[in-house]
Amino acid sequence: MGWRRRHADSAAEPVDFSGDNPLLLEFRARPEPTPADVEALTAQYAFAIPTDQALAAIQRHSPNGIVEIGAGTGYWASLVHTLGVPVTAYDPAPPMSPDNKWFHSSAAWFDVQRGDENVVDRHGDRTLLIVWPTRDQTWPADALDRYFAAGGDALIYVGEGPGGRTGDARFHALLGGCDHCVACTYGALDLACVCGTRPIWQQRALVALPHWPGQHDDLYIYARRERPGDPLAPRGR
Repeated sequence: MGWRRRHADSAAEPVDFSGDNPLLLEFRARPEPTPADVEALTAQYAFAIPTDQALAAIQRHSPNGIVEIGAGTGYWASLVHTLGVPVTAYDPAPPMSPDNKWFHSSAAWFDVQRGDENVVDRHGDRTLLIVWPTRDQTWPADALDRYFAAGGDALIYVGEGPGGRTGDARFHALLGGCDHCVACTYGALDLACVCGTRPIWQQRALVALPHWPGQHDDLYIYARRERPGDPLAPRGR
């Protein structure tokens, strides 16, 4: 439907699913997981499955630390923290909150503070990490805008491409993942119009992730464009 391949302009790193973190071990132990398995492990850990290669990429692109928005249980934050990377993690409904659909009864792996996309205003010096942002909600795109305005220059996104289970049309348009407005081109009234939305981020690298059946998430690294729509112009990274 006119969506660009997310890795069209940057080479993917060689696939390497090594690592011994608990969720990755659970994944390996279930060659044919049931939907109930996936749901239970997602609630206990996270939506996406980290690998050593993915965590190393986060470390490499986060010289000043990480700010994570929508951190869930803090599972990814905890693993990045063990590598010595300073991490501050936020979620509008931290673990054990009755307002959190997935993690209302899950123990936290890391200190996840209560906060929404507005907190990036004061963390422009850090790398922004967003793992599986909520589908068809506006906060992920708002976080990208606010982080850009705060001077942020490195973004790490873990999730699916346009039309998938993560983010909305505007989120993917800001990442340069759409070459035209699907809502207007096809008359899809249930999708947001992204006419006039120019990319403010450009992909620099891709790290493949293992994923559950039917899912298509990977880790993507982006740098800011100095002006929306400009060629890639990273600042000091």
